[in-house]
Amino acid sequence: MPNTHRARTRFRLLIATAAALMLDGAFAAAQDNATKARLWKDPGAIDTLDLFWGSGAAERAPKAPFAFLEEDTSGTQPKIRVRDADGRQWDVKFGEEVHAEIAANRLVWALGYVVEEMYFVPGGVITGMTAGRRTKDDVGADGTFARARFRLRDETSERAESRWTFESNPFVNTRELSGLAILMTMINNWDIQGTRNNRILRIEGEDRYIVSDLGATFGKMGTGLVPRSKWNLEDFKKEEFIEKVENGMVDLDYEGYGGINKVPVEHARWFASVVGQLTDSQVQAALRAAGAADAEVTGFSVRLVEKIRELQKAVGSTPEP
Repeated sequence: MPNTHRARTRFRLLIATAAALMLDGAFAAAQDNATKARLWKDPGAIDTLDLFWGSGAAERAPKAPFAFLEEDTSGTQPKIRVRDADGRQWDVKFGEEVHAEIAANRLVWALGYVVEEMYFVPGGVITGMTAGRRTKDDVGADGTFARARFRLRDETSERAESRWTFESNPFVNTRELSGLAILMTMINNWDIQGTRNNRILRIEGEDRYIVSDLGATFGKMGTGLVPRSKWNLEDFKKEEFIEKVENGMVDLDYEGYGGINKVPVEHARWFASVVGQLTDSQVQAALRAAGAADAEVTGFSVRLVEKIRELQKAVGSTPEP
């Protein structure tokens, strides 16, 4: 019996040790996974960045001729997939979101947040194009098109099936998430529903959290019951930005899908020091990259700079990030 008792004791100790090791391993894995989740990265000297090309470059822009691959029926805007002269595949969007999405993409990238590589293409021809239910008004029978957003289908990245919301993600209560909320309010993005528009890109073993659809911007905010718009200069100029600063919180005048109305003053102060590094000419370059007309470049950039100054004034001094 004593030997049996000792054997049972040793067995229990082995089980307990194994369980402890498993828990330690799980905890370490969780920590490791946490370090691989990214929302923001220090962009360095923001005032030196090229906002015309953003995360891309002139030599990486789509190259004609474009060959039709298939129609994309997801979302609300007409979209297709094409292959360019270099053999790269692109998701092509037409319609009212084209200008807004590219301008927003450049600003989001410059301020350190994750974006996908995209370009404005003023026009061209798509060979082998077949009539699509949603593209018939944007692509002619001969394949000609005007004003399109080309987003690179990067073979080094994978879009995870899971989505995220501003209320549920690894960055809750961080200044970086608060900064993104301020930025979405600044560009009047009323459509940040996590169930649809917030994706996770898996690149080189890292989960990168992005607002993947930035087309519902630069207009009037609202929901299904409130009139709203996209890429409308007059509407954009009239929208409020900050309601008040009270009890250590900044109340944002956000009116759309997603609960991002309040952020801590210290978070807003940090973001003010980031966005305040943008120059007027950089903001204008982001708008030109989107194919904006001269009047739109001037009008949108003036209002954006006004909002930056409003944020700085609301939170007081702006220390270095």
